[in-house]
Amino acid sequence: MPEPWLYPPPGHPVRRFLRAILDIGAHPDDDDEASIRKIRLNLASVLFATAALVWLAGDLLVDGNPMALAVAAVPVLAGGNLLLFRRHRRGGLYGPPQLGLMLAFPFAAQALLGPTPATAGLPVWAILAPTAGLLCLGGKGSAPWFAGFVAITLAAGALLPTTAQPSALALACHVTLVALVIYVQLRFAMGQRNKTRERLADAHRQLRLAQERSERLLLNILPAPIAARLKDNTSTIADGHPEVVVMFADIVDYTRIASGMTPKAVFEMLNRIFCRFDELCEQHGLERIKTIGDGYMVAGGLHAHPIEPHAAMATLALDMQATLRNHDFTDGLELEVRIGIASGPVVGGVVGRAKFIYDLWGDTVNLAFRLCTEGEPSTIQCDSRAFERLHGAFAFAKPILLMLKGKGYVPVYRLQGPRIFAAPAATVIQPTRAT
Repeated sequence: MPEPWLYPPPGHPVRRFLRAILDIGAHPDDDDEASIRKIRLNLASVLFATAALVWLAGDLLVDGNPMALAVAAVPVLAGGNLLLFRRHRRGGLYGPPQLGLMLAFPFAAQALLGPTPATAGLPVWAILAPTAGLLCLGGKGSAPWFAGFVAITLAAGALLPTTAQPSALALACHVTLVALVIYVQLRFAMGQRNKTRERLADAHRQLRLAQERSERLLLNILPAPIAARLKDNTSTIADGHPEVVVMFADIVDYTRIASGMTPKAVFEMLNRIFCRFDELCEQHGLERIKTIGDGYMVAGGLHAHPIEPHAAMATLALDMQATLRNHDFTDGLELEVRIGIASGPVVGGVVGRAKFIYDLWGDTVNLAFRLCTEGEPSTIQCDSRAFERLHGAFAFAKPILLMLKGKGYVPVYRLQGPRIFAAPAATVIQPTRAT
């Protein structure tokens, strides 16, 4: 886009006219570079033709030389070539003739008008050709035009007769007109450069914002260390962790409760509950792994964190129960949650490529899931390893033996709350078989 100072106010007919001229030859398939070159050459053509006709009109009025009309054919041809370019849009048929007319104009005028004081400064016009070539074609493309300028200037100086007494006023007019044309082109080019820089800076800002959004989205899907590795590593990510505490939680009988609600209400309620659970996970330094329907999976100890993961997981479980007991939060619904907690080794990794997810596998995961699904409403059931790490700070009910599929009878310890007044041996009880 050209600089605003080249235009009248927005909506002005002259502004629309100038815009139409500069856009001559534009094509939808043009890239930015091609579009800029066409606009600059159009501007150079218009400025050259206008300045040349202004000077010829002045020479005709002052000297009355009718040959000025013949010389006017050069800028008129430049204007005609511009109009033809509007139809064929072929730069190869447009650019070289325009630059050639700029190069030939001063020497054709000098030859036809003769050696008068008014024509003594004409050769300076030839500099418009390499200047326009430099702005429109770049350094390499303008080199032949500069060589042509040097050659034709030397040839004209040797072959064309000149006056010994050039007119200072005429020379000043030539220099002023040529300098004005060059100045406007340079200002225009600088304006385009600045706008290109602004667009590039804006593109960088948009790219940075898009990258930040992508990273936030990635962090919503994956743990931060895994997300960092995934950005730098396209190979399979799978790690063994010797001691991880895993929790599964699901809302008791939520399918029946949700059957009397609209789909939107079901979604809003689950989203509210899980968002609150996510806040609690972040507060306690634990990782939400995934949700499955109304089920919620959390892990602790996967990555370095200052909070002891077993105690954090027990506190999280109690906070989740307290959240669902708040009827203001649940819109009056009577909601209960079953929770299973197990501790031990797991394998964690990223599954999939186009649509990936971070997940955990292993006997510890299976055990936590069974402890959840086989539990009673509003219970927090822990395995032996979790109990060993928690019983010093938390109180447990009398342990039971629970039949779990694929496991047989296993001792299960039901978390009741923080240990405050309980005696040290109160929680160490021999398991009894569940009836």
